[in-house]
Amino acid sequence: MPNSLPRTENFAFADWRIEDGTAVFAFECGRFGRFEERVWFPDTPMPADPGEALSRLLTLLHVALGVSTYKAAAAKRITFPALGPAGRGMARRLYADGLAEFFVRAGLDFPPDTEMKFAPAPPALAPAPPAEGPALVAFGGGKDSHVARAIVQAAGEDVHLAAVILSDAVGNAIQATAPAPVTLLHRRLDPKLSALESAFNGHVPITAINMLVLTVYAMLTGHGAVVFANERSADEPTMRLGRIEANHQDSKSSRFEALLDTAVAEAAPGAPLPFSILRPYSEVWIGETFATLKEAFPRFTSCNRNFRLAGDASARWCGACAKCAFTSLILGPHLTPEETETAFGGVFLDRPALQPYYEQLLGLTDIKPWDCVGTIEESRATLWTLSTTEWGRARLATRSFLPRVLAQESEASLEQAWARARTPLPDVTSVPERYRRAAERL
Repeated sequence: MPNSLPRTENFAFADWRIEDGTAVFAFECGRFGRFEERVWFPDTPMPADPGEALSRLLTLLHVALGVSTYKAAAAKRITFPALGPAGRGMARRLYADGLAEFFVRAGLDFPPDTEMKFAPAPPALAPAPPAEGPALVAFGGGKDSHVARAIVQAAGEDVHLAAVILSDAVGNAIQATAPAPVTLLHRRLDPKLSALESAFNGHVPITAINMLVLTVYAMLTGHGAVVFANERSADEPTMRLGRIEANHQDSKSSRFEALLDTAVAEAAPGAPLPFSILRPYSEVWIGETFATLKEAFPRFTSCNRNFRLAGDASARWCGACAKCAFTSLILGPHLTPEETETAFGGVFLDRPALQPYYEQLLGLTDIKPWDCVGTIEESRATLWTLSTTEWGRARLATRSFLPRVLAQESEASLEQAWARARTPLPDVTSVPERYRRAAERL
């Protein structure tokens, strides 16, 4: 429904600067004034004079960070800093499709009628040899992160885990889920944002921010690649309304990753490029692979409520959200009852509070959860596979929803969907071949 709060007229990117080794990024909002966000890079302070390539990479990061402040007033006109053609393409995507969920759930028109102005493009930099060095692996504590780490390890490479956090409490929660120390990169939003009245609020494309923060850090510390764990399932839109699509996971999608990589290569030739090591794989494949990493069962969590600003290093699962529902479903066919208890502390598939989420995940309602979950086809194929065991057939979710799924699809079609989901895509060129081979060995 329409929102009665009007959009402001202007939003602009002010300066960024290096202050005592910290990067400080400033924004000007037509309604609320000036805001500053800070990013700390551990181990190696940001140089006072970053040089041209790193400066341009910091400008890309400035653009990505801006979404958190921009959404407060959702300006009709955005004035961007100097970006090359690829950087402009990334920015346009980020402030339209990347904010699709925000616009839709805030009751604002989508696609947004936003005017985007850019400062004159800088001259292109000379080509540079590709970065070399160990991989920097983004780690968030969930099954995907654990599988990504395992693939890099299986390739015989050192693994350096890193995460971008907004509070120490969230950092503690991430460390508690990790099998090895995690380097924590701190962001601090302007405290004035949380005190605003009559401001919009909602989802931002956080993966874009994290990719660029870690790319800057990797460039500073001599890493050769920035590894993320975004799977092919992230390409499915969360909502379709006619020809309009909105995807909660847009900044995790293969299309956005390609835009961001092109923008990074343009801004800082030779910089380590972020890529998703799980892009060829579905949530089904990831769940089946994660089920072999039994040492992770007592510590992992994919529950987003564990990683809000307050954080909670002890409560791994809330047991009442779409991520809890999806993770328990996708792992259901692969875990014994005892392993289910170890992983989740209970049988979520029987929990009444989660049944509405299973219904949505299976495409039996008009909406799909606004969360990082797999495709409807994957969820249906997984429920059908779960039902082939006595334990799986007895679960409340199976008894409640499998008959409704089978009213729409045959068992043969679900079996075919299961086979497709277990098969990696052969034509994903963004993942180095050594990692593809390593994944096959897991």
